[in-house]
Amino acid sequence: MATFQLKKGTDTFDFDTAGAVSKAGVALGTWSTNDTNQVVISKADGTIPIDVTWRFNADNHLVLQGNGADVFDFSASTSPQPFFKTENALLRVRPDRNKTFEFTIKGEWDLDANHNLTLTVNGVKSVLDGFIQDPRGRFMYHVFDKRDLTRESVLGFVGSWESLTTDDGVPKLKFTYQRADQTTDVFELPAAVTVNRTTNQFMYEYDKGGQTRRLQFVGELRINENFEITYVVDRQESSSGQQQVASTTFKFGAVFHRNDFTGELQLAIKKLDGSGGTTVTIGGNFTAMLGTTQLVAGFSFSQMRNGAVVSTTIGFNGRLVLKDNGEITWNFQRNATSMSINVNVHVQVGDARVDGRLNLESAGGKVVGVRFLLGVAF
Repeated sequence: MATFQLKKGTDTFDFDTAGAVSKAGVALGTWSTNDTNQVVISKADGTIPIDVTWRFNADNHLVLQGNGADVFDFSASTSPQPFFKTENALLRVRPDRNKTFEFTIKGEWDLDANHNLTLTVNGVKSVLDGFIQDPRGRFMYHVFDKRDLTRESVLGFVGSWESLTTDDGVPKLKFTYQRADQTTDVFELPAAVTVNRTTNQFMYEYDKGGQTRRLQFVGELRINENFEITYVVDRQESSSGQQQVASTTFKFGAVFHRNDFTGELQLAIKKLDGSGGTTVTIGGNFTAMLGTTQLVAGFSFSQMRNGAVVSTTIGFNGRLVLKDNGEITWNFQRNATSMSINVNVHVQVGDARVDGRLNLESAGGKVVGVRFLLGVAF
């Protein structure tokens, strides 16, 4: 069993990783930590608090310091394999993962621009070099012992996601997590969030250390006729039924970002001035649908929801226009200006139809009936 020593005044105490304390070879009591992160000896006639410093080193090892010097490395090769987890933003440390003894460290967590998790304990800031990654949109931070990559810790935080858009049209996310004292704090993801066009689910993907990491969300994607993107994040629970991520909704204003109706739907997130910024792509196909008053162009996409494929078709805000020269366009607003897309290669027309919604009339009075548009026959 691994041991270490700490001093208080003229007294020297011996601690082991199972939680026992002795002095001069005689059992004295047990040890733990308190709310101010002191090491506290509990003995029959009282307690002895000892000021210490906690930090993570460059190998992602938790190190205990006393009087300005390293005292004990909880992940050193000569130590038992430790176990780390977070609970209500408290770091719980089990020095020997095969024992029940554990202690708690309280500090301030942050996520830096390089996707490093930082922990500040009593003014001392440490950097945990790991990555956020999860297939269900939970805030799970993976940390490996750099001297033994078989040792992994996953630090999870409970809370909810919120979307935001920067002035230059970058869609971003922040995660508000809960602390033990019922207050909250925020992690803001450094890069942009996007849509995984193979599943049409939002995801956060980034590169770190030469590897691509992904935080994949699970939810329902919705797009309205004005290209506003809404995404309802599914609630995520632990195996015991406790909430890990609350159900929340992302919202991003967007503008149409193509000059034709081919391929996938590309939408540019709106900047503060209304123009388009970062582009997101939705997998699917352009199509047409019969509305209540007219035939409209639109887009169809699918998602997997509760084990079944769910297809959605959205109609665009705009109208088909027949010009006197026979050209047919789809006219709608983009960036507060009118935009026209020529759809002649996607449309077939003939004589006027009984259903007036399928008829187009030019400014000169010519009337045609639409028989086929964007792969759909009418």
